[in-house]
Amino acid sequence: MLAMTMVVGEVCFRPPRHFDNAAQWLHALGDVPLERVIFDPWPGTATEADLLRLVDRDKRLCELIDGTLVEKPMGNLEANVAMRLGARLTTWSDAADAGAVSGADTTLQMANGRIRLPDVAFFSRQRLPGGFLPSEAIPELAPDLVVEVLSESNTAAEMQQKLQEFFHSGTKLAWVVDLRRRTVAIHHTPDAATRILSQNDMLEGEDVAPGFTMAVSDLFRNVPPMEIGR
Repeated sequence: MLAMTMVVGEVCFRPPRHFDNAAQWLHALGDVPLERVIFDPWPGTATEADLLRLVDRDKRLCELIDGTLVEKPMGNLEANVAMRLGARLTTWSDAADAGAVSGADTTLQMANGRIRLPDVAFFSRQRLPGGFLPSEAIPELAPDLVVEVLSESNTAAEMQQKLQEFFHSGTKLAWVVDLRRRTVAIHHTPDAATRILSQNDMLEGEDVAPGFTMAVSDLFRNVPPMEIGR
């Protein structure tokens, strides 16, 4: 049985899970490319403090998965789309006094202990403790609405894990944006998308963000045509 171990002084660190081989370990991370797996600190030994150091000090967006830091990919185009959607959601939320919207460096603890950083998150006022965002660096809090903008190195297994964790933690609605196909997949559960919106459709907040609308084509205003490589 494969067990990655590192000894520092008298302390022996082991990952919270053990695997028979490296393929099993990588699969547990969502089959992400190895170049996104951070080896300092050693996989299985990373802590919340390590994650915050990379996110806050080094400006490297990472997620913490069972003691392993996995870098979150986000290029210029993905960031632009996320910011456009986040800005529209913020304008709507402020006008309706509906809650709070946060971006890709928001660190959230899921019900299973993993720490995820959604590209955009909306929290209803009712969900926020006392009506305000928590002061903790990593609150145990799931957004009502979560948005993920796909990057080229995101895998299907990784995105499925994220959706399962968000919905299990209390998320009600998820939008998965695909730059290459210029579509938005609408999820009400972690299962298959309820609908796939194209550029001719309108994105609607439904009963999670009532009154919010945005043309899907507006999301991709600054995105050039891209080859579909998935």
